Amino acid sequence: MEKGGPNLESESVVKEVTSMSYVIYEKKGHIAYITLNRPDRLNAFGTELMQQLMESETKFAEDDDAWIAVYTGAGDRAFSAGRDLKEAATSTSQSETVTPQRGKLFVEHVKPTIAAVNGLAYGGGFEFALSRDIRICSENATFALAEVRVGLCPPSGSFNLPRLIGLSNAMWWLLSGEPIDSNNALRMGVVTKVVPQAELLSTATQMAEIICQNAPLAVRATKHLARIGMEVPLEYAQDLGIGTIQSVWGSEDAIEGAKAFVEKRKPVWKMR
Repeated sequence: MEKGGPNLESESVVKEVTSMSYVIYEKKGHIAYITLNRPDRLNAFGTELMQQLMESETKFAEDDDAWIAVYTGAGDRAFSAGRDLKEAATSTSQSETVTPQRGKLFVEHVKPTIAAVNGLAYGGGFEFALSRDIRICSENATFALAEVRVGLCPPSGSFNLPRLIGLSNAMWWLLSGEPIDSNNALRMGVVTKVVPQAELLSTATQMAEIICQNAPLAVRATKHLARIGMEVPLEYAQDLGIGTIQSVWGSEDAIEGAKAFVEKRKPVWKMR
């Protein structure tokens, strides 16, 4: 049976769903859950789904009380099959097709994100998972960048995958379009954990809760520093990051963290 978004039975859950929701946005505490919700099309990125995903991404980015987001796909078959080829096939000319542009689908922010990949993640679905900070998957998950098989090139995976797993391994995926199973994805470092399907969302939630125990300012700064370190030479990255480091180390939360440690209590983060 196909299932929708996460089963979060709590009075603190905020859930936004309409009769035509291709993306479900839910929030429990400081955790936002964003579910691609078109299982009959394997949660493929059609025009409406992409628009609703952008709206959910923006909502998460702008909500100061949402500290981390968990992304998954509705149903047991797919995280996302990527581009909606059925929709694309109805285009009568090249001018009607969508040409990917950087930032069109993804909203830039410094909050941490987790992709909980259930089933297949192909093409743009895999690229979307790659753009999340942490990835875990179910045992039945498969990954592929199959754009070359339909006359396309991976617009973001061509850049992100080699940085993640090295050029040689990435080249096979990029040029063959062949799928890789969950065990090989774990071996190559594409995902952090492989768990049974039934435990996927609960595992992602546990990981999110662990991160939420830490100071949000420090978490976001650490993500920012790590991203810089991947993009530029080491010494230049350290120069670029020094202001961020100093602002975190001089924050009220840094003082609170030390006090809480000494007093053997949980810290109360003020995000300043």
